[in-house]
Amino acid sequence: MGEISNKTILALLVATVVVSLGGAYISISAVNSRLSSVGLAPITGFATIPNGTATVTVQTVSSIKFSDSSVAFGTGSVNTTGSYSNCSLSTVYTPYKGCVGFDDQINGFTVENDGNTNLSVELRSNISLATFIGTGGGDFRWNVSVNEAGSCVNKSGTDRTAVEPNTTDDGCGGDTSDCGAEWEQISTSNKNICPSLLFIDASDSLDIDINITIPLDAPAEAKIAGFIITGTGE
Repeated sequence: MGEISNKTILALLVATVVVSLGGAYISISAVNSRLSSVGLAPITGFATIPNGTATVTVQTVSSIKFSDSSVAFGTGSVNTTGSYSNCSLSTVYTPYKGCVGFDDQINGFTVENDGNTNLSVELRSNISLATFIGTGGGDFRWNVSVNEAGSCVNKSGTDRTAVEPNTTDDGCGGDTSDCGAEWEQISTSNKNICPSLLFIDASDSLDIDINITIPLDAPAEAKIAGFIITGTGE
């Protein structure tokens, strides 16, 4: 038997492929006819889901923190040589009136909304004025202000008007003159200091300044007060 040339082999392969494809087409056509007769979709060879979809769900996180969390006035006393009857310490006003030895503190506490939702913010002290000072005639007050412009807004209504934080007896309304103008005595009960503290990085923080008046007859001891901040997501 003579040898088969390469051209002959190629021709036979092509013929085989054509016959195979033809057989496959006939088989698929027969199957499609059968599928159609029973109400099913035919075989097309195309992907039934041509597109991919990526999904992600971001959860709401309510979080608030003290980014500046400590104020330490150090050790000192009332300036009796200057005929003072008390010493007044403040994170706003220096030099201190009637004081000897205490360290200057020109920055109070800073509260930051580090979550991803606006927060209604409440503040309280873990100790009362009388317990902190240890005698009558003293005083301990706080004042809350915005650290970044526009951080605190009015929660009520559709008009989200920027307001000053509420540290007065007045309600915090749409007019910035309604609140934040006075120092207020500390309280062990929760006090709403901002109706809605924003979470936007450029406008998400408040300052809490303090003013302490120590009378001459206050007990000689370390005095520590803690402030508790609570943020409730909208």
